[in-house]
Amino acid sequence: MKYFGTDGIRGEAYVTLTESLATKVGKSLVLLDCPLVLIGYDTRESNHMLANAIASGAKSMGKKIIDIGIIPTPGLCYNTILNKCLGVMITASHNPYQDNGIKIFFNGVKIKDEDELRIENYLDNNDDTLVNNENGEIIYDTSYVKNYVDFLKSKIKATKFKIGLDLANGATSLIGQDIFKAFGSDILVCANEPNGKNINLNVGSTHIENISSFVKENHLDIGFAFDGDGDRVLAVDNAGNLHTGDELIFIIAKYLKEKNSLTNNKVVLTIMSNLGIISSLHKSGIETSLTSVGDRNVLLEMNRHNYLVGGENSGHIIQLHQLTTGDGMLTAITILNIMEEKHKSLKELTSEIEIWPDKLVNLKVHDKRIANDLRIQSKVKEILEKHNNEIQLVIRASGTENLLRIFCCAKSKHLVDDTIENFVTLVQSIDREV
Repeated sequence: MKYFGTDGIRGEAYVTLTESLATKVGKSLVLLDCPLVLIGYDTRESNHMLANAIASGAKSMGKKIIDIGIIPTPGLCYNTILNKCLGVMITASHNPYQDNGIKIFFNGVKIKDEDELRIENYLDNNDDTLVNNENGEIIYDTSYVKNYVDFLKSKIKATKFKIGLDLANGATSLIGQDIFKAFGSDILVCANEPNGKNINLNVGSTHIENISSFVKENHLDIGFAFDGDGDRVLAVDNAGNLHTGDELIFIIAKYLKEKNSLTNNKVVLTIMSNLGIISSLHKSGIETSLTSVGDRNVLLEMNRHNYLVGGENSGHIIQLHQLTTGDGMLTAITILNIMEEKHKSLKELTSEIEIWPDKLVNLKVHDKRIANDLRIQSKVKEILEKHNNEIQLVIRASGTENLLRIFCCAKSKHLVDDTIENFVTLVQSIDREV
């Protein structure tokens, strides 16, 4: 698609993601048969420009728009479920503040591919003139945030574990501490002072070293790091060791299996998941279904077979029995509840997990479409056939940035390092030809 990537429309604010484009996106919502639109956003300085433009465009086409203010993406989704309506989330997730994005939801899930295509066609073939439909209106109402806060608080069980939170100066900054205080334990928070430009800046789930140091310095039992829009979370134990999204999925899936609540004893992971995790799940009697990267693909597979748990190593985890989208805070709450019920630390809950060596390189390229170059694809096939089930190798274009992601996982660290090095050289060579 021209505008929509794997996670909505994404680009540099004021450059590719402009007021004019946002106005057209707002007007294009007329194609989606729902009169009510909720708009939420994270803490980037460009959010109000985009929110006002989208709202104006949608209002001109007769929509009722409610600007609900700063809220995590799953909070917006939750409210679209309550109101059976459209939702527009303005965020670039884990990207720096200069970037921004537009995600469109209906009744708790991202709109379908065919609807995105209809919107793209509208963006390219309709002018920017406002219609000024008198039936449209814009309302500002932040009370919707409380709906989401109350939903999360209803899931919490008291605990004595000392908890640290890295809120990434993002969408969870305004509500995270309040929610987790409901655990009744010691809560310490960092990166909760957004200024419009510091979202994800050396903090959050993409900079796990921050929460790791924070937990160790304050002698906490566990720490959670969220991303800018709150749909991802990673965790560290009391020693500051990272526990990935795959590991958190393992904990949740095993718990549900013990309760005889895990549908078909199966979870959904992606092709970027660590092979050691997959092996550990199998040893626990839990099978896996692997999808392409992207929460849309994970959710599709979960819905197709009624699986309850799925997600990505990045920490985007869906618990379909609780919510229709990935939710970092909900995942953190679930992990803490399991720890409390089983009287085990995070380190103990993950002690039987086997992690194989892996490596991910994000390589800047002139044209990320070279991921489909036959020389790269044939080399991938050759490596996979040579090492059979002992290696995982993925070369894919980023859905949101001009990057090629090269991921390798194998039992041998030497094999991982050699494979990554060889493919970096190959990609760079092909990229120079572009």
